[in-house]
Amino acid sequence: MNNGNKIALLNKYRSGTLTEQEEMEFFSWYETVSAEEFHQQLQAASGPVLYEEASPAFLEQLRRRLQEQDRAKVRRMRIWWPAAAAAVLAAILVFTLRPGTTVKELAVKADVAPGHSGAMLTLADGKQITLDSIGNGILANQNGTTVIMQNGGLSYDAGKASGIAYNTVSTPRARQFRLTLPDGSQVWLNAASTIRYPTAFTGNERKVEVKGEAYFEVAKDAAKPFRVQINNQATLEVLGTHFNINAYDDETSIRATLLEGSVKISLRTEAAILQPGQQAEVNSNIKINNQVNTAQVVAWKEGTFNFDQLGIAEVMRQLSRWYNIEVVYEGAIPTRKFYGEIGRNLSLSQVLEGLKASGVNFRIEAGNRLVVLP
Repeated sequence: MNNGNKIALLNKYRSGTLTEQEEMEFFSWYETVSAEEFHQQLQAASGPVLYEEASPAFLEQLRRRLQEQDRAKVRRMRIWWPAAAAAVLAAILVFTLRPGTTVKELAVKADVAPGHSGAMLTLADGKQITLDSIGNGILANQNGTTVIMQNGGLSYDAGKASGIAYNTVSTPRARQFRLTLPDGSQVWLNAASTIRYPTAFTGNERKVEVKGEAYFEVAKDAAKPFRVQINNQATLEVLGTHFNINAYDDETSIRATLLEGSVKISLRTEAAILQPGQQAEVNSNIKINNQVNTAQVVAWKEGTFNFDQLGIAEVMRQLSRWYNIEVVYEGAIPTRKFYGEIGRNLSLSQVLEGLKASGVNFRIEAGNRLVVLP
């Protein structure tokens, strides 16, 4: 392929006008090109503007264009080009490299499948039910409340409830799950997360307990405020709203992000009100962040990883939960920032193939151990 054809494909990809045949040519070429050559072609395709690295304005424009197209395109690519979805992320990540940087080879001795839907339900009497592949039907009846599995999700019919009991749904690593609470509120649990809740909301409040990460769409009921106890530390109170809670033990803080409605978050004697688009960061106190990429926060719920401006350590924590892998570092943790989005239904090696364009090397070892190399 001559330089003119490469530039034409880059421009057409950026404008969203590639045919399926041209997409195949584009990704086939990309998988054989070095970061240096790709960057040179990017400069050539961008006209007279020269820069040492891709300018922030250009990068943002291209990133938005890719995000508009890639979700639909990746579905097609997987049919005829298994590595193409990873190449989408690689094409974005490569812009962080300076000219002269070469892409190191990725050493993969094994592969790890992505996580999937599944969880463990613990009933009030201690009985445990694995929900990974269970079919539709009634699972239990507790004090008049019926527990139902339907279309891969759990729900409760508390219309005949005579009392309450407490259930717990836990997702191990490499699992996520969706359930509907007795009041109709919907909850999505990310990997390595837990929610404890009553089988019926009979009092003057609706209270649940969460550890890990969960996305809520709360049913409105002004007479019964909805409260979430987070890691036995902070409390979030709502009437009806959409929000995400990230409260993993290995993260530096609890983060509550509001997408719709209004919530109040409390920590001991301190409290703050969140508006849509804001995030509360909870450590020893509450800090409000106004500039939040909400699409990134809930990307896991939509079936993608969003790595925009994330460092290697945060990216690896996400991968470790979803692929149930142990991540270790040989030497210092590489200092890199990533950009882009990629599907959570790809194998680990496909995701790493995209990440390698940052100049970071990886090795997968037996026992689901991922080694990050300098």
